[in-house]
Amino acid sequence: MSYTDLVDWMFNLERFGIKLGLDNMREFLDRIGNPHHEFRSIHVTGTNGKGSVCTFLADVLNAHGFRVGLYTSPHLVDFRERIKVDGQDIPEEAVVRIGEELRSEMVSMAKEGTEKQLTFFEFTTGLAFRYFAEEHVDIVVAEVGMGGRLDATNVIEPDVSVITRIGLEHTDYLGRTIPEIAFEKAGIIKRGAPVVTCERDPAILGIFGKKCDEFEVPLVRIELDFSVDCIRQTLSGTSFNYSGKGEMMGLETVLIGGYQAENAAAAIACLECLTEKGDNITEEEIRKGLTNARWPGRMQIVQREPLLIFDGGHNPDGVRMAILTLEALGTLPMTFVVGCMNDKDAREIVRTMAPHASKIIATQVNNKRALPADTLYEIVKEEFKGHSSVSMTSSRGIEMALESTLGKGVCVIGSLYLVGEAIQWKEKNVRE
Repeated sequence: MSYTDLVDWMFNLERFGIKLGLDNMREFLDRIGNPHHEFRSIHVTGTNGKGSVCTFLADVLNAHGFRVGLYTSPHLVDFRERIKVDGQDIPEEAVVRIGEELRSEMVSMAKEGTEKQLTFFEFTTGLAFRYFAEEHVDIVVAEVGMGGRLDATNVIEPDVSVITRIGLEHTDYLGRTIPEIAFEKAGIIKRGAPVVTCERDPAILGIFGKKCDEFEVPLVRIELDFSVDCIRQTLSGTSFNYSGKGEMMGLETVLIGGYQAENAAAAIACLECLTEKGDNITEEEIRKGLTNARWPGRMQIVQREPLLIFDGGHNPDGVRMAILTLEALGTLPMTFVVGCMNDKDAREIVRTMAPHASKIIATQVNNKRALPADTLYEIVKEEFKGHSSVSMTSSRGIEMALESTLGKGVCVIGSLYLVGEAIQWKEKNVRE
């Protein structure tokens, strides 16, 4: 089976939908030798910022000398982006070889009953853990797929857990209110693993605190146990000062946005927890890791003349943070090329960007979950009284925006899938 065929087969597993629960995952891992017992781990959940925290952690731990596995989702262009060792994507050969081996176990499980059929994310998590074990990684940084408590990744026993900010997401699965979602996120809290959080809401912190008390682990909170200040953001990156168990001045990352300073601070607080457990991670290694960190599609400056930015903000909170960053950078108003998935609050996303838009172009991605461009365009016309138009493909939408740029530049936003298509367009059309 070729790599393309294997990936197509895996994505065909999406027809089995989302099944939250750990019984199948535990049985599957047991059948393939429990590879997750072969490495240490850090577990990261939250609504926004998970991926950035993960990449900061992976790069610092790599600078420390660890062999590091990184598991994130979704990917932007190629499935292999989800599974990395020391910054390198899993080879196509390994995806095919391990995928074919694990496929037979999945089929064997499914023959015992339809309730044992694995989902796409369960299968790919097993594939990732097997690869990490084969590669003899020292530690894995694992991003939750959805929620936490019943997510397929929640079979690991982490050294530290991180929970970024909480917002409304996946309400059909996680609950209709912020406290319900926070309860699901708190499900990654386990005995022996300190918890670092960027959440500030006292009610949510109460939920986390109760769980931490139950498992007798400390809750390390932003603005109470660690903090950032003197944040400076430019089109070249972000600098800030950190205060926690130690103080570090003038830290720098090429990732853009005040929220990236917060994400980096959460990673540093997590690393301080690891140091207390015996891993002597130095300030020099932290500085090196933050400088090395790259996270494509997140406030990514694609070109400066005219200004073109790709951002993966895909829910109202994420788009709101992007707008605050663009405002701080002095790039507003802009032309927004927006596309959303059909399970996101597209109306609130449009409302969030509308006061800062000179033009909005509604588009859609080539994905069965995409909100149709014409449906999104109707929302745009209802919520935004300025210039607007519609494009049935993302590539044409970007080109339309650049052909008649209104405002100070173009921002492609609304979905990571949209950013993935935009990156493919960039590779064909933008000279470095």
